[in-house]
Amino acid sequence: MLGETLNVTPTDSGASRDAAADVGGRLREAREARNMELRDIAATTKISIGALEALEQNDFDPLPGGIFTRAFVRAYASEVGLDPEQTTRDFMAQAPADATSDPGRLDDEQMPSRRQVVETVFKLLIIGVPLAGLLFLGLRGTSTVSPGQADAGGPATPVAEPAPLPPAAPVEVEAAPAVRAPLVIVLRPRGESWISLTVDGERVLSRIMQAGEEESYEAEDEITLNIGNAGQFDFDINGQEARSLGGRGEVATATITPENYLSYVEP
Repeated sequence: MLGETLNVTPTDSGASRDAAADVGGRLREAREARNMELRDIAATTKISIGALEALEQNDFDPLPGGIFTRAFVRAYASEVGLDPEQTTRDFMAQAPADATSDPGRLDDEQMPSRRQVVETVFKLLIIGVPLAGLLFLGLRGTSTVSPGQADAGGPATPVAEPAPLPPAAPVEVEAAPAVRAPLVIVLRPRGESWISLTVDGERVLSRIMQAGEEESYEAEDEITLNIGNAGQFDFDINGQEARSLGGRGEVATATITPENYLSYVEP
C-alpha cells in the first residue's frame, strides 16, 4: 500500500568483505583460539617467527614474495585449522602485485656450457702432442757407423758427427683445466610443491611443480634447493635416490656440492 515504509534488513556483506581482506587477522584469531604461540607454529612449519608476525600484521615488505609467501600462508593456515586454499586465495586478493608475482625461469642459453670446457681441453691436446714429438726428434742422436760397412764386416770408418743442434727454446703449453664430475639433480615431486633451484649461482627454476613432473639439471660447483612441501618432494643426486628433507607442508633448504652430496643420498 502507498505510504507504507519498507523495512530492509542490512546484510553483513561488508563485514564479510573486511574479514576476507584481513588474512593476517584471521590467522591470528585462529591461532589464539587454539591457545598456540607463534613459536609453536614456527617449530612445526620451519617458518621464522618474524615472517609469521609479518603475516599476522599483513605486512608484506619483510616477506620473500611470490610462491614462497603463498607457501607460508598455506602452511600457517593448515596448522591453525583454516582452509589452506581459500586462505591463500584471499591473501593473493589483498596482497600487492609484487608480493604474489613469481620470478621467471632463465633461458637455457644462460646456463653454463660444459661443452666449451671439453672443446678447450681437446684443442690444447692437439697443440701439445705435435710439439712434444718435434722436441723428441730434435734431441735424438744420429748413428756413427755406415750401414754398408756394418753389413760387409769391414772396419768401421768414423763418420763425422753433425754439429749439435741448438737447444730448443722452451715451449710453454697452458695446462688443461681439471674437469670435475658434474652434479646431476633430478626433481620428482609426488604432490604439488613449490620449488626454487639455483645452479652455480644462477636461479634456473622457480615455480610450482605437480605430481608426475620431472626436471633434470647439471651443476659444476653447487646446487641450492628450496622446497615448500618437503614431505611430497623426491629427488635424485648423481643417479642415487636422495633422502627426504622434511615433512608434508614443511619448507626446507639444501645446499649440495660435489664434496657433500653423499650426505643427502638415501642410506
